[in-house]
Order: sequence, then C-alpha cells, then structure tokens
Amino acid sequence: MKTLRLLSLLVMGGLPALASAIITVDGSYDSDYGAALAVQAVPTGFGDASPPGSVGGSELDAAYATIANDRLYLLFTGNQEPNGNKLDVFIDSVSGGENTLTSTPQYDFFNGSNWISQNMAGLTFDAGFGADYHLFTQWVSGTSPYQVSFVNRAGGGSAQVPGSEGYSPNASGLVAAGAIAAGEVGTNASGTALTQDLEFAINDNNAAGVSGSDGTGGAAVMTGMEFSIALADLGNPAPGSTILIAAMINNGDHNYLSNQILGPLPSGTGNLGGDGGGGFSGTLGGVNFNNFSGAQYIAVTVPEPAAWMLVPGAAALGLAMVRRRQK
Repeated sequence: MKTLRLLSLLVMGGLPALASAIITVDGSYDSDYGAALAVQAVPTGFGDASPPGSVGGSELDAAYATIANDRLYLLFTGNQEPNGNKLDVFIDSVSGGENTLTSTPQYDFFNGSNWISQNMAGLTFDAGFGADYHLFTQWVSGTSPYQVSFVNRAGGGSAQVPGSEGYSPNASGLVAAGAIAAGEVGTNASGTALTQDLEFAINDNNAAGVSGSDGTGGAAVMTGMEFSIALADLGNPAPGSTILIAAMINNGDHNYLSNQILGPLPSGTGNLGGDGGGGFSGTLGGVNFNNFSGAQYIAVTVPEPAAWMLVPGAAALGLAMVRRRQK
C-alpha cells in the first residue's frame, strides 16, 4: 500500500521528477539556471567592454550554476578580453583540496614553464574552501581560438597531475561550443583529467553590466563564459553535498588579480594584484580572501535522487498507472 500511495503521489505531481532539462552551452543564460548565485558589486578594474561588440575589457557580472543530468553547468556573465588575460575557476567538489595553493602541481598551457603553479602559489581562499580542480581560459587575440584547460590538482601532493586542454574558433564575438579532448597541460601533466567532454562557449558581446566607474547592473547581463562538466570528472560528489566554485579574472601571467571576483569583493575594493592591495609582487602569495567580507565563491548542492527512483519497479508501475488512468 505504501508503494501504491507513493506512486499515486508521483502521478498526481506530489513528488519531484528527475531533472531532464539539458542546457545548451552557448554562452547565454538559460532559464534552467534560475536566479544568479552571485552578482558583481564593484566596477571593473580590468577595462569595460563597451560599446556593443567591443572586446576592450574583462568583467564578471554574475554567476550562475546548476546541476542536471549528472553535469555541473556554470555561466559567468560578462566579458573576457582577448589580450591573454585569464579566467580562473577553482572548484571544491570533494574532501581535501588546497585552501592555500601550493606550487607542487606543475602545469600550464602546453609550454612547460609551470608558471601557473609558481605564480599562483600562496593564494588563500576563504575558510572552508579547498580547491580540487582548476579550470582556466585565455583568448590571446580576436582572431585566435578560445583556449580552455582543466586540471585535477590532486590535492597538491604531486607535481604530476592530470590535465586536459581544448580550443574553439571564434566568430563575431561568439566562440562556438567545443569539447576538451584528452591531452596534456604542460610537461608534468599525466594525461587527460576528463572521462567525458567538457563543453564550453563564450559570447563576448555584452556591453551592459558593470563599468570602470559603476559596480551596479551586473544582474542584467545574460551572456558570457559558459561551461558544462561531468560530475564524474569532479570526483563524483555525493547527492546532498555542496560544490563550491570561485571565479576570478587574472592577468596573462597568473600573478595579478583583478577585482572581478565571484562571489564579489566588498564595494569599493580595487584590483587585488599580488599582495591583496593592488601591488605587483610576482606571485599571488599576498592574496587572502579571508581578509575581505563575504564569500568569494558560490555554492550549488548536488540534488538527491528523485524519490520515486528509490522504489523498486516504480518507473514501470507508474507508467502503467498513467496509461490506465488515460483509458
């Protein structure tokens, strides 16, 4: 009787169905994201991309995240300037990870210099955030491909870590969705960090949002940098667990942070640079997000399985009941 009652509730809409929405990764907002998880609070210190179609600056206006079909979808609305500046996204999805980045994992964009790990070493996240994975992108010029890399930092305990890299051509400010193929990132990568394609896209046509003098308006921006990553490639976080994501615009050498961080820095905060106060020191060792109010990350919860899937034979019996009611 309990099973029949459960199925009756399912048929009548009393229990949640499995998430079936598939977000198109095209650099544009989809209603399945819901409300923004963070909205920018400070003017951009890395240039304002305006008027429409301009690629003259980098800004992070708002952050969206959702989980569907065993994938994490991320959208950071705004712009990424095609001058080599980086979008750095750190993901805390499993236990462990690095609260303060170490220089032990050695990787970079194929050139083997390892200056990502060296220059970012010492960056400290908010308490409770432990970086497990690092997704980073660059766009060197308006005629070059948009480049995305994904690295499993493996807890920072080994110099050789898994990494993958991919490219996508761009046209009219829109970089078509692509997939990161198996490969290496730098001389110390040990092969692919992905078991499934990582989809990405950029729509850089935004001319709204924050400017160089106004930190408001971020919620109105609906285009930017978008990614889709399989949960299997994020350590298979358990249902009910929380994934934390920290996004930031960095310079080309990964050693001078802008003030375009999500979650946002407090109103009035300028570029962080390498020392946390806008100065250049050659590394990010002086940046400590605990020194700033608020959370410099967003959080999304891995959904629990739909209740009806936990009942043996529920799907088949439920379908039969629906058919019977339709006769």
